[in-house]
Formats: sequence, structure tokens, C-alpha cells
Amino acid sequence: AVDTLVARTPFSELVTAKSQASENGSGILVEGSPDVMAKLARCCMPVPGDSIFGFVTRGGGVSVHRTDCTNAEKLRQEPQRLVSVAWASEGKSVFQATLQLEALDRTGLLMELTRVINEQRVSVVAMNSHASEDRVAMIRFTFTVSDTKQLGSLMTQLRNTEGVFDVYRVTSGG
Repeated sequence: AVDTLVARTPFSELVTAKSQASENGSGILVEGSPDVMAKLARCCMPVPGDSIFGFVTRGGGVSVHRTDCTNAEKLRQEPQRLVSVAWASEGKSVFQATLQLEALDRTGLLMELTRVINEQRVSVVAMNSHASEDRVAMIRFTFTVSDTKQLGSLMTQLRNTEGVFDVYRVTSGG
């Protein structure tokens, strides 16, 4: 329903949240007002290219969530607080995204993954790894990316690394 709301809103009515865009680089267009505080939700960490919707917070700002956010269903129970939002196409902004990777714990695995990440020209903000007794490594990386295209490309490259079983995007709650 949120996607149809965004689709129905003429682009001329979507006004750049200028004050916010320059402040935190969110690059979000919020319907109706240029001064709406738009914050990217930490629960799902949306990046440009993700399908998104806005939710008016108690403080009057707008939290921006991915449409597949784990909290989306709960938020949609208050339709009067939903607003249409869209990504601003201009400006180079960076966003954080977290990927979890499951792989066979082998010698040189981390070195190989680091090489792949360097080739994709993304910055690692945080990393956490854990190997279980059955030699399965769980590695979680938080990156700064510019959009879902860059993130998708990175995920494909990581999946193609020898010994990697799965790579998926995680939310902070996951």
C-alpha cells in the first residue's frame, strides 16, 4: 500500500528535506514540507534503491523504513501516521548496511573476503566473526555504501568466494 501511495504522489509535491539532507546526508524527499526531519530507521538501515516508506514519529519527525522492515507490519497499523517518501537522486551520500556471511571456516578465508571488499571499494565500519565447532564461520560486516546497486554487487562477489554458503542483509535487530 505504501508503494502505491508513493506512486500516486506527483513528484512536484515531494519536496526535498533540505535542512536534513545537508545535515546527515539522508537525501530523502518527504511529501508536503521541506523542513521535515527525516531520519533513516536503525531497525532496517535503508539505502538508496530500497523500497521505503515514512512514519511520523511522536516528535513530529519522519522515520524512514524499508518496506520489508521487521517493524513494517506494526507501523502500518497506524495508517494516519504513514507518509510517502522517496530517495533524492542528487548528491553523493553514504549509508550503512550490514551483511552477514556464513562460510566454511578455512585458512585464508578472512584474507580472501577482505580482498573482495577492497576490490568493491567499500569501507568497512565494523566487523564481527565467530566460528562454531562444526567449522562454520559467521562473519558480520557493516559497510558504508552509496546505494543498493553497490550493495548487491558486493553481495554477489562475496557469494562467489570459495567456501561461502550464504550472504544476506541483516537489520540491527537480526
